[in-house]
Amino acid sequence: MDADSDSDGSHISATPPRDPLPPPRLPPQPPPKPPTSYKSTASTKRSSHLDIIFKLKKPSSSKHDKIEPVPEPEPKVKPIQQPDLPSPVGNFPFQIRRPSDQPHPISIGRSLETLPAGFFSTRRASFSKICKPSLNFEPETLPEITAEPKINGSDGPGSTKTCNKKLPNLIRGDVPLPPVKLQKRSEEGNFVRLNFNGYKRKFTAKGKKMNSYSYKSKYFKRSKRRVKSEVDTGSLCDEEGLVSEIKLQSKAEKPSRCESVEAAISAVRNEVSDENLVRLLKALYGYDLFRDGQLEAIKMILAGKSTMLVLPTGAGKSLCYQIPAVVLPGITLVVSPLVALMIDQLKQLPRMIQGGLLSSSQGPEEAAETLRMVQEGSIKVLFVSPERFLNADFLSIFSTLTSVSLVVVDEAHCVSEWSHNFRPSYMRLRASLLRAKLNVECILAMTATATTTTLQSIMSALEISSTNLIQKSQVRDNLRLSVSLSSNRMKDMLKLMKSSPFLGAQSIIVYCKFQSYHSGMLARDRSRIQELFCANKIRVVVATVAFGMGIDKRDVGAVIHYSLPESLEEYVQEIGRGGRDGRLSYCHLFFDDVTYYKLRSLMHSDGVDEFAVNKFLCQVFADDTSSHRKVCSLVKESASRKFDMKEEVMLTLLTHLELGETQYLHLLPQLNVTCTLNFHKTSPMLLADKDTAVAAILKKSEIKQGQYVFDIPTVANSIGVAPGDLSNHLQNLKAKGEITYELKDPAYCYKIVKVPSDFCSLTELLTRWLLDIENCKVWKLDAMYSSAVFVVDTCEKTHDCNVAQQTTCLQERILDYFKGDNNLDVLDKMGQNSPFLRADIKVFLQSNSNVKFTPRAIARIMHGIGSPAYPSSTWSRTHFWGRYIQIDFKVVMNAAKAELMNFVGKDAP
Repeated sequence: MDADSDSDGSHISATPPRDPLPPPRLPPQPPPKPPTSYKSTASTKRSSHLDIIFKLKKPSSSKHDKIEPVPEPEPKVKPIQQPDLPSPVGNFPFQIRRPSDQPHPISIGRSLETLPAGFFSTRRASFSKICKPSLNFEPETLPEITAEPKINGSDGPGSTKTCNKKLPNLIRGDVPLPPVKLQKRSEEGNFVRLNFNGYKRKFTAKGKKMNSYSYKSKYFKRSKRRVKSEVDTGSLCDEEGLVSEIKLQSKAEKPSRCESVEAAISAVRNEVSDENLVRLLKALYGYDLFRDGQLEAIKMILAGKSTMLVLPTGAGKSLCYQIPAVVLPGITLVVSPLVALMIDQLKQLPRMIQGGLLSSSQGPEEAAETLRMVQEGSIKVLFVSPERFLNADFLSIFSTLTSVSLVVVDEAHCVSEWSHNFRPSYMRLRASLLRAKLNVECILAMTATATTTTLQSIMSALEISSTNLIQKSQVRDNLRLSVSLSSNRMKDMLKLMKSSPFLGAQSIIVYCKFQSYHSGMLARDRSRIQELFCANKIRVVVATVAFGMGIDKRDVGAVIHYSLPESLEEYVQEIGRGGRDGRLSYCHLFFDDVTYYKLRSLMHSDGVDEFAVNKFLCQVFADDTSSHRKVCSLVKESASRKFDMKEEVMLTLLTHLELGETQYLHLLPQLNVTCTLNFHKTSPMLLADKDTAVAAILKKSEIKQGQYVFDIPTVANSIGVAPGDLSNHLQNLKAKGEITYELKDPAYCYKIVKVPSDFCSLTELLTRWLLDIENCKVWKLDAMYSSAVFVVDTCEKTHDCNVAQQTTCLQERILDYFKGDNNLDVLDKMGQNSPFLRADIKVFLQSNSNVKFTPRAIARIMHGIGSPAYPSSTWSRTHFWGRYIQIDFKVVMNAAKAELMNFVGKDAP
């Protein structure tokens, strides 16, 4: 389960392979010149890189002499012939074209161009290159395009490009597109060159530790490089110290611009009209028109109405809270699921909007500085994680000192348990809690992917009226979709990437489920690869969905799915990484039955039995009467193994016990609850006479090898203080040199509010709820697989299927899915019986008679799924591991239940 069956090629490809063609014979060259120095060529202006580069065996020239151009040869040169590469699949929708497909021979006179020596930072002779007649690299005069905002969640507003630059805002097929900016590739082939002689770019965070995320942090100040106005930075993205290029405005322009922004804000506050909002858009971003849905959402928010906004990935959802943030009097609080996503959105804020963030990766000083700026009112947009709402101190700031005008729930589908990416911490974002704790009336929920069922769940939790729903198509028109069934995905993918149009893509993301560039890499290495990818020094990156969530690269020309996505929502999210610059982006999906069976088994990895839920509840409410108003804790790792339950599932149950129809407990921030302490200056007994906390520690601790080991919540409860206060007290003693200590064992902490009167009924209710979530995930995967099969079958029936037909076919399936009619023809490929299933289970139980199993545990082993109590590192050694992956999981569970009853019955007296 660690890797795809045939995917041993997780890799990064810096550039396409060099063309294997031999160099053509060329006419004699002029007499040799002295060699050109490296220094003199460093500033040479580089022309556009062409597809094929040939070496000319010509001696280098002196750096003081002029370089002679290559004379146009008279003799005709026959075009080089090369056999066509076969398509990855028999009926593949793309036409693969090679140089031999050119209808006319290449004219050497028109296509040869001599480059100065040292052009590729080498001391070799000069080079020549051949232009394909189908490509035109001369400056092209484009028709004037009406400037429209090109702004999205992490790419438009506040990007490092100049705010006055006009770019097309609407993404549609009929908008004239700017010329494609091809990647600069070196002659050395598949080698990454980390420095292009300071070619007007730099890594702004090279050598700096990225641990400060507040807006005024020095690591988030945008680089102010003086560059020529002609430089196009559209192909760059800015992510945690990535390449940053901007135009430096003159000092005279800055005051006037600030005045124009203030005037536009004042006008909108006086009257929220379309004209005033467009004027503010122009002043902040330099664009003339809003995208579809943006203006409607902004007007609704400024009117104080909570709004549900569904726009496709890359369609400018972030602008819908950025403009209200500068108009509304209070702070705008943005709740986001990933730190990388928060960093990206913070960096893309316009210069006129001050922002900051709070995350678990910050130190106490950084977090305190950010909170101080929030209290002073110098931050207008604050990014936080949903877990931050467990912190009482954080909530108290907004309930007493700071006014919150707007709460933005980004990736709002995480609120619903019926979505493809449910997060328990998002359940806390209920309208009742937000209004009670933050005193906020207006809530904006944003997502790119949500079915009708998911939308109803989100709008119910956040109390958003159905009339305040703004929903547009989930898939942009500039994405070309295709699907193919593959028996050898690695071979087919490599062929695909060498064929048109993928061969000419500026950047390519390959999504892989079981193996990616993340695997086993250090954080700094992942960050470095991400920087190189954004700087166009790596052309292809293999990644998981988490990579796409935290980056906004505008010029991704192709997205390849090496593995089947788990749902159509996930598929739409991932293909949305492509074509954010408005150009066509090609998205191809490879699928096969083996990957489908693996993924379908994994859909059951979070499931739990009723027996395990009952044991979990008994543990949570173990000290029923004595635990009221006291802090209880549940150590994650040990509890996970004990109940054979993932940590995320335990958190889901605890959150439901707090936020369900009846509140049984109150969750607190997670803590490391086991403390190992040493005394140094003063003896423990003398220090205990002066300090009640130390006295309690001596009573409640266990001495191991001269060290005092105790449970922090237990000691805190004994002296009537909060665990956080006890931790602060220990920190003070450590600063005085009295003690040293270490903390371990992360745990869920909570206070019991009410003990359930009927454990059996509550157990049944929670088990049924978790089972419904499990079945929903299985259905989503089946819908994704069925859509891929449907497109391929339809293509085979038509015999001449092309990209447009597959795109239309798949878009219709996606549209039907998100309508939520549940009318999709979902395939069920899982087997329903096997003649050897029960016999194998019987043998397995007999060979492991000393181990206690549940039906679900046996079914997981037969499907090759590890769990906390039965890890794959141990149980994958049995030859029954994954043997029945093609048999439906419920069928295996029922067979295991029957064999367990027989096995236990024989052992009974």
